[in-house]
Amino acid sequence: MSAFESDNHDAEDLSQTLSVEFTLLSGETITVRDALEEPATEDAIRRYAQLLIDQLGSDTVRAFAYWWDDEFYVDAVRLKEVAAVSVSTVTTEEDGEDWDA
Repeated sequence: MSAFESDNHDAEDLSQTLSVEFTLLSGETITVRDALEEPATEDAIRRYAQLLIDQLGSDTVRAFAYWWDDEFYVDAVRLKEVAAVSVSTVTTEEDGEDWDA
């Protein structure tokens, strides 16, 4: 177990809504929301992030559909253009009226 892991994180009740931030090679940042199709455990979030990481540098295009500020968005990201990715859960306060997965 690394210093960043702990035994009790899987037991926590985390939001199934994820915030995914992509930093493109151009330096532009794109933030989207996505929802896990399983309980949001530490392992589930790690698996989700690893799938994205495995596709970095490929011609794969990922689409993300979500509500924000009473408008519906579909964003697409070509993973070949991504330099970095960050995945985190969305807290209850963040998951209010502004974002709906």
